[in-house]
Amino acid sequence: VFDCRYVTTTSGMFEALCNHIKYSTNKGNIRSAITVFPQRTDGKHDFKVWNPQLLSYAGYKNPDGSVLGDPANVEFTEECIKLGWKPSRTQWDILPLVLSANGHDPDYFDLPQELVLQVPLTHPTFEWFEKLQLRWYALPAVSGMLFDCGGLEFTAAPFNGWYMITEIGCRNLCDVQRLNMLEPVALRMGLDTRTPFTLWKDKALVEVNYAVLHSFQSRNITIVDHHTASETFMKHYENELRLRNGCPADWVWIVPPLSGSVTPVFHQEMAHYQLKPSYDYQELAWKTHLWNKGRDSNKTKKPRRKFHFKQIARAVKFTSKLFGHALSRRIKATVLYATETGKSEMYAKKLNEIFGHAFNSQVYCLDDYDISSIEHEALLLVVTSTFGNGDPPENGESFIKANSQTELACQHTERRLDRLESLRGSVSDVMAEDTFGPLSNVRFAVFALGSSAYPNFCAFGKYVDNLLGELGGERLLKLAQGDEMCGQEQAFRKWAPEVFRVACETFCLDDDDTFLEATIALKSPTLSASTVRFMETKAEPIDAALSKCHNKKVSTCNVAGAFNLHGDNARWLWFLGFIVDYYFALLQNIMLLRSHNNLDSAHLLQFCKKLIPLNHISCSRATMLIHISTELPYLPGDHVGVFASNRPEMVEGILARLQSPGDLNVPVELQIMKETHTSNGVVKTWEPHERLPACSLRTLFSKFLDITTPPDPNLLQHFSSVATDPEEQQRLRLLATAKGNEINIEGGKFVQLEEEGRDKLFPWENNEPAAFEDWRHWRFPHLLEVLEEFPSVRPSAALLAAQLSPLQPRFYSISSSPMVHPGQIHITVAVVTYRTQDGEGPIHYGVCSNYLRNINENEDIHVFVRSASSFHLPNDMTRPIIMVGPGTGIAPFRAFWQHRKYQRDNLLKGTISFVYSPPV
Repeated sequence: VFDCRYVTTTSGMFEALCNHIKYSTNKGNIRSAITVFPQRTDGKHDFKVWNPQLLSYAGYKNPDGSVLGDPANVEFTEECIKLGWKPSRTQWDILPLVLSANGHDPDYFDLPQELVLQVPLTHPTFEWFEKLQLRWYALPAVSGMLFDCGGLEFTAAPFNGWYMITEIGCRNLCDVQRLNMLEPVALRMGLDTRTPFTLWKDKALVEVNYAVLHSFQSRNITIVDHHTASETFMKHYENELRLRNGCPADWVWIVPPLSGSVTPVFHQEMAHYQLKPSYDYQELAWKTHLWNKGRDSNKTKKPRRKFHFKQIARAVKFTSKLFGHALSRRIKATVLYATETGKSEMYAKKLNEIFGHAFNSQVYCLDDYDISSIEHEALLLVVTSTFGNGDPPENGESFIKANSQTELACQHTERRLDRLESLRGSVSDVMAEDTFGPLSNVRFAVFALGSSAYPNFCAFGKYVDNLLGELGGERLLKLAQGDEMCGQEQAFRKWAPEVFRVACETFCLDDDDTFLEATIALKSPTLSASTVRFMETKAEPIDAALSKCHNKKVSTCNVAGAFNLHGDNARWLWFLGFIVDYYFALLQNIMLLRSHNNLDSAHLLQFCKKLIPLNHISCSRATMLIHISTELPYLPGDHVGVFASNRPEMVEGILARLQSPGDLNVPVELQIMKETHTSNGVVKTWEPHERLPACSLRTLFSKFLDITTPPDPNLLQHFSSVATDPEEQQRLRLLATAKGNEINIEGGKFVQLEEEGRDKLFPWENNEPAAFEDWRHWRFPHLLEVLEEFPSVRPSAALLAAQLSPLQPRFYSISSSPMVHPGQIHITVAVVTYRTQDGEGPIHYGVCSNYLRNINENEDIHVFVRSASSFHLPNDMTRPIIMVGPGTGIAPFRAFWQHRKYQRDNLLKGTISFVYSPPV
């Protein structure tokens, strides 16, 4: 529905109707639409479309009484000529639009030729049919009826659907009072037209309709045959009788003019009565209009001022651009996001910025979005991550609950009528997927973020995409996925302009300039030393700063105790057991391969190294039990988010390599220069960073910035620009932009890498990924290692802080019951240390697990609780529970059995069984 009640002039009406025609025609993939102009007030200020249909052919009466064109439009054609229209007087002239606004005299507007899709009629077997030079327009749009809705009368509310073949083949082409092509076709077919006993009219009528159906289908233009339309109406009729105890219908209009008695509607008794809202006939506008200036006043033309061609061209370009911007504001786009780390929010805001060039775009967190508005959206874009093993982010749970209820309500009703079921074989598969549902008017697309390290990759994004589709939404693009492990940014940059292009085409906003402006928004704003700065200020409390940075309610708690569950000798016992297991597996592989292949020992050893990674040998084994004193409410199965600190030696190493960092302990605020385009020009202002708090530089790099994740290609490009060593510049630039087969990153040497050398260096890859991904997976370097590898790089402190990602909280399953340990949260944490490069690289430390390993009793710790509603014990305490942990952590099960034991001892009894296999 195009709401054009703001229009006040005939030129505004014409622009709106052009948009209606373009949108509905949709290159032959016809879409239903209604355009609503201002309602009737006192009957003297009506808005009207004088044309009975938006598209129709002119009819000219010849002196001999014959008609050139469509006889049905002779009278209206004469009215158009009286208004000053100068026709070409051909068989297929498209009539102009005659429009009147606010009760004023009408104006006429010629429709652009490219706006009207016409279909030349051909026959699959009769070659001579094409020589008849018959055609018809593809869009049936009724424009002369009155829309009565909610007590208001809309005198101009044109609407359209798509054609049924008999409307063209029987009524328009073969009716005696229309083009009357029945006898000419019969004569071409060689039929005897002298006697009705040959049934020549029936035979010719069938072939004309067959030609119409063939012509539309062969060009992939939407049309429906009368048999399918009749079956569809009967399904609708039955649904209405069941749901509303009646269905008003006019038998004369419903029964098709061809093969009526062989369609089910012919035998259906119908009751014709009026319901509101309704479309009703109204008097022809040219017969009731009261002329303000007199009937022939428009024939007296005032002297016209002459304009040069350049002036006209500029005016046309200017008005076209104004119309384009006005049209953009009328089409609403809503961008929704659900996030745990802030990445989805960042992408959603970038998407909102892109769509703002052509749509009235707004961005909401799923938690803040009014779910009742979803069925009224025109365009819905969702960017969401997945939490843990397929769960929704915390701010997406309410969305799931609300839509699941809608989906459940749909499942309890009969299968809804397929909007395009009546178009079997007449439309593309994409249209055939559309179904009626609560979201049948919503176009949507989903970008899902996730990590392929988890088995349920992008599970929540897939769920949202399926849910919107099942509720009747029209999918603009298939689900797009961004993998945190590889190429997530590139996937988004590829998807965003594509979904913008498709959305513009769908809503008929395809403009090359608009698309270019929007895609420029994809480019990250260029940050430089002149656009970022630190300013001294007052420091914020850590918990408040963390809350602001991560949009969570963070609490400062106290560590009541920290215990290593393995003890002092656990590492050596584990190491000895691993060595035995390792060499036993190695021996098995050697014997197996020798029995099947004639391989030497060198090849066998290389194969076994690939099969059993050596990096595990260098890992120490420690599991910490941390007791946290807190009054935060929780249930067994919930998670606790812990905000860790980066290792001090890493922080100090990075700070020592920054360019002029200043006093590291003085509180500073990171500010970024923003440019705002106003009527007075570009206004530049310094604004605080939207997420990073005011604190000292040492605190910023310790608590708020992620310095352990490998730098992305954008940061490496920045490093190449500040490196003073030419060789390091070249290496960094090549690393960020080259293909993986162009370089050898082993030992820090960047040389041409042949296919054989590549296979040796990257045996796990068969394709050619970017060099960055090779380097990232092979070394997984943290920021300090990169700066050590390229010592001439000394970045600006403010510029580096602005480009680093925030340090994210780490989630741990709570391993205690609030009944057993009131006022405490226990977490059981496996301490992570590992070596990269197949066990031969430097030792890397898990950020949070090692932070917890080194934490002291009574030290402050910053945490929040995240509910896991799908992972709670049943409310029925007598229900038996079986817990299975195949290679998973034991932490949540400890909470479950503590809770159930307390219930068994103090409340009600229920059995609990536990099957557990420790992780390998």
